[in-house]
Amino acid sequence: MAKFDYYPSHYYPKFVVWEVTFACNMNCLHCGSIAGEGKLRPFELSLKETLSVCDQLAELKTEWVTLSGGELFLRDDWHLIAKRLKEHNIKVSIITNGWLLEKNIDKIKEVKPDYVAISIDGIGDTHDYIRRKQGAFKRVEKGFELLREHNIPSGAITCISKINIGEMEQLYQFLSDKKLTSWQMQLIISEGRGKLKPEWIPSLDDLTDIVKFIAHKRLTSDFFIYPGDNIGYFTQYENYIRSGGWHGCFAGILAMGIEADGGVKGCLSLCPELFKDNPFVEGNLKEEPLEKIWNKEGAFAYNRNFDKRKVKGLCRNCPHLDECRCGCTSTAYAITNSRYHAKYCVYQALKLKQEKKEKIIHTLPPMVKPLSFFKP
Repeated sequence: MAKFDYYPSHYYPKFVVWEVTFACNMNCLHCGSIAGEGKLRPFELSLKETLSVCDQLAELKTEWVTLSGGELFLRDDWHLIAKRLKEHNIKVSIITNGWLLEKNIDKIKEVKPDYVAISIDGIGDTHDYIRRKQGAFKRVEKGFELLREHNIPSGAITCISKINIGEMEQLYQFLSDKKLTSWQMQLIISEGRGKLKPEWIPSLDDLTDIVKFIAHKRLTSDFFIYPGDNIGYFTQYENYIRSGGWHGCFAGILAMGIEADGGVKGCLSLCPELFKDNPFVEGNLKEEPLEKIWNKEGAFAYNRNFDKRKVKGLCRNCPHLDECRCGCTSTAYAITNSRYHAKYCVYQALKLKQEKKEKIIHTLPPMVKPLSFFKP
């Protein structure tokens, strides 16, 4: 795999997303991991085991851990896990659906997380419909107000789909009024329940519009807006939507995901609905120490030993292949069942659109001038 200045001299899990519990009090229509009310992964890590994992993360020099679920606040001891991480001077962020935030505000104040993000997928009824929970939007709104009241850095995370893409401007105005720190926008993909809603998946044209939207808002907004890893790459908009541009998937290089039952992956989004037989699970913390799993020979090979000979589709002859490595691993795999074949790419979308325009112009009858919108 090609090396660039932004790669460390050695691999270490700088950023970790930890699914502390798989239990959830919602049944979101787009949920990639198919979490749901009362549903647990078999043999979730005990408090003693999670505290040991905190210590092991510190030994591996982890700098930032995001605690998530499921719904994090359904685990009553979540704050003890967060406090142990903070004792190791590891930055801690929280992702929640907001339903139980008010109930947990005292614990949040005690932990003093570096950041609390609430998932929001639309305005009012749109959010409630996607989350399948009446009153969910009002809980989100109340959550933002509480975080602001207690001076806790807050942000929003939105999964963009055909259902809510038309509300992005309205959602931006709503979030702007809440004086947030940041807003992350990502795409729903064909994982988990998302497989049951193929008509919800944004098109390549939608993706291009989303990139333009993010670029414009980053230039004009008074809070930070940024894309998830499944939005990009390598167009004239890239440096406007992502600081420093895209440098490939960091799963197993600088990033790691931990599942509630102790499974270790390069990214939590890699086949999240699979409890067992997941091709991306490198080991389990109930059976092996984290250091052994992380440094195991051949681990995270899809990124650490990226093989360009396996690349398919338009990525194969892309001039950005060495750096991009087929974009977001989880998105590529979810759509094409291959790490080496990515279809969700703005560069490809614009290239295909340009080729289509050129083909139309080339086939026009003599003496007929191309219309202005056919020009490159």
